[in-house]
Amino acid sequence: MIRKVIQAIVAIGFIAFGYFKLKGSEYQKDVIVYGIIGLVVLLELLVEFIVLNRKRLWLSIFSKFLAIKGERIRFSMSYLYRIKVDDKYLLVKNNNYGHFQLVGGKYKILEDTRALLKKEFDAVDDPKLPNKGIMKDDFALFIPAKNALKFIDWFNKGKDREVSHWREFYEELIEGKGSFLSKQNFPYVNYNFVGKVLTPIKKTPGWDCYEILQYDILDLKPTPEQRQELLKLKEKGDSKHIKWASKELIQCLGQDNLEKRKLYDIGAHTKWALNMKWSKV
Repeated sequence: MIRKVIQAIVAIGFIAFGYFKLKGSEYQKDVIVYGIIGLVVLLELLVEFIVLNRKRLWLSIFSKFLAIKGERIRFSMSYLYRIKVDDKYLLVKNNNYGHFQLVGGKYKILEDTRALLKKEFDAVDDPKLPNKGIMKDDFALFIPAKNALKFIDWFNKGKDREVSHWREFYEELIEGKGSFLSKQNFPYVNYNFVGKVLTPIKKTPGWDCYEILQYDILDLKPTPEQRQELLKLKEKGDSKHIKWASKELIQCLGQDNLEKRKLYDIGAHTKWALNMKWSKV
């Protein structure tokens, strides 16, 4: 960005020099033309940048503002499975916050990745979360605001970091508290990558920091055997650890408008995953 500003100043300087200092000279026209060409090229690059980054233009501007203040941005990078049987989605209880959500969770920071994050982005672990048990090495960290876009671009390339989505599925449904699904029918899972949900940069209430959350959304594609087992799990009904929720109930975050009461809390990111976009509520 600084280089582009310098180039713009040089182009304007050519135009001013030609207009004021070379008036009447045989070189005046050429110098002014070169300056105008330089400005046009820079304007084309600016328009291209805006078009390519229109969805994160505010992030680009605001992160630079925060960079001037020397602030860091909290990033949390996760993935979620949309597991649908008939007209209901499978939700599991989040033991940290008590709400229900889609199966999934944060990526893990591998040993080599941690060194790269420190070297390339000056990253530090999130001090607000315990780095132990199932939360050990969760991909939640603070990045200097000046490196925000660079970090997002690196993460989305999927290089030098965990990219498997099997771990959370296994921990929550197969090896978890309820062992809801069998190892026999679920030695692996197939799924389609749907897309990403990226929240805007926002101040998180109670955390006193700016943060950005990203969720990779996956649609489970069960085998016939896996689908039968999921059907049986659904027929057992809700429990204290899992729920089967309709799209309408998820959109209302657990509020049943027919019964006019809150059945249970559903995390807002579950709604975002269904809609494939962030919303305030």
